[in-house]
Amino acid sequence: MKQNGRDRTQQKEKFSFRSYITFYTRFPIPWWLFIGSLVFSLINTEVFLAISKYVIQINKGELYNDVIIGYSLLTVLNAVIAMLSNLCGEYGIQKVTLRARKLLWDKILHLPMREVERRQPSSLISGVVNDITQASSVIYMIFSTVASIYGFIRCCVEMARFNAVLSAYMLLLVPLAVGVFALVGQLQYHMMLRRYESLNTMTEFFSEHISAAKHVKAQAMEGLEIEEGLRAIDERYKADIYYAFMEVLQVFSNTLYTSIGKVAIALFGSDMIRKGRMPDTGINDFSTYKDRVDQYQAEVLTHYQTLKGTQGAMQYVGVLLDGPEEDPNAGYDLPGNLPERDIVLDRVSFGYVPQQPVLHDLSLTIPAGKTTAIIGNNGSGKSTLLKLLQGIYPPDSGRIWLGKSAVDEVKLAQLRRRFGCVLQHNPLFSGTVRDNIAYGETGEVSDEAVVQAAKLADADGFIRQLPQEYGSDVGMGGALLSGGQRQRVAIARTLLSDPDYLLMDEAGASLDHKSDMTIYRTIREHMKGRTIVVVAHDMRTVMEADHIIVLNSGSLEATGTHEELLKTSSTYRAYLELQGCGLAGEEAGR
Repeated sequence: MKQNGRDRTQQKEKFSFRSYITFYTRFPIPWWLFIGSLVFSLINTEVFLAISKYVIQINKGELYNDVIIGYSLLTVLNAVIAMLSNLCGEYGIQKVTLRARKLLWDKILHLPMREVERRQPSSLISGVVNDITQASSVIYMIFSTVASIYGFIRCCVEMARFNAVLSAYMLLLVPLAVGVFALVGQLQYHMMLRRYESLNTMTEFFSEHISAAKHVKAQAMEGLEIEEGLRAIDERYKADIYYAFMEVLQVFSNTLYTSIGKVAIALFGSDMIRKGRMPDTGINDFSTYKDRVDQYQAEVLTHYQTLKGTQGAMQYVGVLLDGPEEDPNAGYDLPGNLPERDIVLDRVSFGYVPQQPVLHDLSLTIPAGKTTAIIGNNGSGKSTLLKLLQGIYPPDSGRIWLGKSAVDEVKLAQLRRRFGCVLQHNPLFSGTVRDNIAYGETGEVSDEAVVQAAKLADADGFIRQLPQEYGSDVGMGGALLSGGQRQRVAIARTLLSDPDYLLMDEAGASLDHKSDMTIYRTIREHMKGRTIVVVAHDMRTVMEADHIIVLNSGSLEATGTHEELLKTSSTYRAYLELQGCGLAGEEAGR
């Protein structure tokens, strides 16, 4: 099974308790809700104590009307106040969850592309869906802890007023409870960390492999995938077993402490009754207060354990939020006459993995207002070059210029909106055909503009045959359309944006040659006077370009027109001969 994409060692080195606390300074907290919950809890403590006095009277047989009525009214009041406290707390929790998810989603969208790929999209999905849910309970737990501490102190005071000597014996047991719960709390941290790592591993695995279901079936790999999936499930199972064990241990430690307290009350209390220092009902009466003390003490210690567990669950989120971030609006404004500017690469090198460069010291010019084709062997860096032009990745060395504007110094948001890009496989989103064509447009888009873009992409014909035409649902990822239909919709989307620079990376791979060439020539006519960069394997497309770049294993072999490259590039001639385009040998022999 593949290893989890997260660098867990790095997480432990980077993430600290300080980072855990400062996470809650990144977005507004609905303090009034948590304060309201605290106030109701404090009031309820006093109601609890008042009820306890009535319980003692009832245990003594003092069943007077005022006792029964007072007990009943306070019990109802206790339930109402508890409901109000929980309503405030739960509403606050959901508000925190909402804002924390928005914060994390914003962070993910501003991650550098290398960081997205390093962490893997499925891990980021798991962070938004699973990990962030733990953020919501922390603030509530802090306020609940304050209320529980107040309740513990008030009940201890009332218990001491009832019998100071027996109360002193009981308080001697508190360090034992604190020690046991502190130990369990530390284990809780590691348990929650392991549990969420296993959950995220499982989420990552199924997210990736279910989305590739057609490829699994095509390779008849169901048996192996079942085994791999069972391994991911088994990791979660082991983490859940550990979690269940810790819960049992927590309940056991609480029960053991309570039992020890009851035994101590019975031993010391009975001795005090025999000596006449406590009434016959003293043990029951004292236990009424002791039960309240134990309840609040357990709440305080349980909150501590929960906070430790949350710290473990929030490990990944904390590291992610403290990581690098891309600001698309940082830098200089692009000039208005950009379409007139050449694209110049000056000694550019880049590699997805350190020490494994894809592009080597690349220097070339893509002339403005013309169609430039890029060819080269697989792995030569053609697609990578297009990503560098848009600022999706920064070069490891060297610079890219749009005229006199350095790509690494301009506002990325402006840069990317000047580029349109059609890939070999373009993502569509759930929604209608119209939604997908208009995706990326920030203003109002007219139906006429959508239809015109579809016509340029040769998509209007098949769209008109769909059940709801432009209002037809494309399905998740465009699953309800064929590959060629998805490609036409993607081309229409790009053309609607009316870019200054159009990048086409094997854009016709899903189309037949006739359709590909028809669309290609229509686009060239539509984009006349603007820059088009085409990556293609079909040499009939390449031959029509105004300018051609030949890459060989990440380095520049030659640039020029078709006629020039016939004389200067053996790789170019070899591609022509391989596809039977002719003229290669004749032109080379002149």
